[in-house]
Amino acid sequence: MARDDLLISTNEREFILRALRENELRVDGRGPLDVRRTAYRFGPRDGQCEVTLGQTRVLAVVSATLEQPSGGRSNEGSVSINVEFSPMASPNFEPGRPGEEASEVAVVLERAIRETGAVDVESLCVLAGKHVWHVRCDVHVLDACGNVVGASSLAAAAALLSFRRPEATVSPETRRVVVHPAATREPVALALRHLPVAVTFGFFEETDGLLILDPTVKEEAVSGGEMVVVLNARDELCAVHKGGGCAVAPGEIMRCVRLASRVAKEAVAELKRAHAAWEETRNKRRVRRHYGAEAAAAAAAANPDFGLPGRKDHLRETGEPRAGAAGAADAGPLDDAEGKSDSEEDHMGEGSADDAEEHVPLGVMAPASESEEEPEPERQTANGKRAAAADDDDVLGAFDEAEKRAGSKKKKKKAGWDDLPGDGDDLAAAIKSKVDKKRGAKAKGKKR
Repeated sequence: MARDDLLISTNEREFILRALRENELRVDGRGPLDVRRTAYRFGPRDGQCEVTLGQTRVLAVVSATLEQPSGGRSNEGSVSINVEFSPMASPNFEPGRPGEEASEVAVVLERAIRETGAVDVESLCVLAGKHVWHVRCDVHVLDACGNVVGASSLAAAAALLSFRRPEATVSPETRRVVVHPAATREPVALALRHLPVAVTFGFFEETDGLLILDPTVKEEAVSGGEMVVVLNARDELCAVHKGGGCAVAPGEIMRCVRLASRVAKEAVAELKRAHAAWEETRNKRRVRRHYGAEAAAAAAAANPDFGLPGRKDHLRETGEPRAGAAGAADAGPLDDAEGKSDSEEDHMGEGSADDAEEHVPLGVMAPASESEEEPEPERQTANGKRAAAADDDDVLGAFDEAEKRAGSKKKKKKAGWDDLPGDGDDLAAAIKSKVDKKRGAKAKGKKR
């Protein structure tokens, strides 16, 4: 967007215009229809992406919240876009209420993303008439060095492509909605129909028919007007925005659309390649942990004797929360007033009641209680007496006594070279002494 607050000298203005008219060359060495290099850097969390277009930097962050549907469409979610010019982008920007430039960029992005149906809003419905997802895209301009609209559209598209919303389920009996954390269930990607890309053109009043693509901040100050054309990779025209006082002929508009089609296809292909590389890195970094591992570790840290034989820590009364419900406890913002959660239904699915028993880690296994064991038949002892089956404590005591008996017996050490008589320096004398001892023992045996 053209900025009136940027001051440029007359000599610099004449130099930019003369280089374009005579040599068709721009200050940064590009041709009139060349675009700057684009770089993508995805954030550590889903839905964060920073786009660098030349020296222009834009950060987009996508978030989602559950809200009640607005308007007459009860089965559709909503998408909103907010644009903020950071004071670090330019000394002329101030924090607080968005200025004219931010409002203009937000209008173009709203037309390109929301009004064209880039996001499938029907897929954002969780419970018709009560709960739908509201997707919010916050665009922060960090460096305003020209073509802010183009960089903002790429950042918003990349953030929406990499965003994952939490999975939400509805209980058919209670009609309760439970939002599952990422540790319990894998988040769900947004259903995107297309990726719109904004392409900016600059026009000059002094030279008819001269236009430039992807202008810098100084070229925007020199140009008499600009036009933003938004297309996707399928050559579908999403939006057209004309700014400035310079008039544009209808033939020039069609020329800009044809040029923008080529640029949009290349930009979408580059965005998908960058996203595929980030997705591969994300899959390698993702680690799935057992739903009861964190609870078992917390219990072991709180009680050093947790999990020892005979304590029966894994046996709990009916109604006590499961070990794996720790993750679902903070993920159920829409539970009923009693504070109950549908974690059992989430993990069990359509399994039977036998499959719904809690999984106990092997490290905390303990003998079962007497009520759960089947009665063991009586055994006949050597003396002919009938003896009842020993309980768990007797069995553990028997194992302890056997271990003590085994430890009390000293193993006979095998003789080695160190056990040979002598001072150890004369090996021959030691061997001779050992041989003489054996021969004396054999002679005594023969005499007997």
